[in-house]
Amino acid sequence: MTKKKNDVVIGLDLAQKLGISAFDGSSEKLLFSESVALYRGDTQKRLLRLREYLCEIFDRYNPSEIAIEDVFLPARTSPRTPIALGELRGVARLCAAERDLPVFFYPPRQVKMAITGYGNASKQDVVHWIENEFQIKVKDDNAADAVSIAWTHIMMRRFSLQNQQQ
Repeated sequence: MTKKKNDVVIGLDLAQKLGISAFDGSSEKLLFSESVALYRGDTQKRLLRLREYLCEIFDRYNPSEIAIEDVFLPARTSPRTPIALGELRGVARLCAAERDLPVFFYPPRQVKMAITGYGNASKQDVVHWIENEFQIKVKDDNAADAVSIAWTHIMMRRFSLQNQQQ
């Protein structure tokens, strides 16, 4: 017998350091924000650690939806970076699929636009907005990205619902 899902949105920033957040989708309250270092050298350990951590968080918060930052690759990117990010993304999608959770992807520009109103906003602008809006001290860029991705998803849900009601 599966537990009824809460209206919880999990935001993920998948990188060497995992950014993760949880929001109550109904009250739009931030429940959790963290960044966790994944193993650097051993790819298998990094993927296993990501899976273990996501399973733990999914079990704790019983989310209804997952929001992930879409892959963005700067011009000077190592050829291995897209593969590493794809592996992390695959693990996150598998964890969501195991729980029948829908996954939504948001590109960085869209997230910055939703958070600051400007698609080319700086990381500092995003962090400043998050700290002021949620009255928290952001641990690092990964945690800030996870909060902003989840918040973007909540805003998109709100906007979509408003359009459906009109």
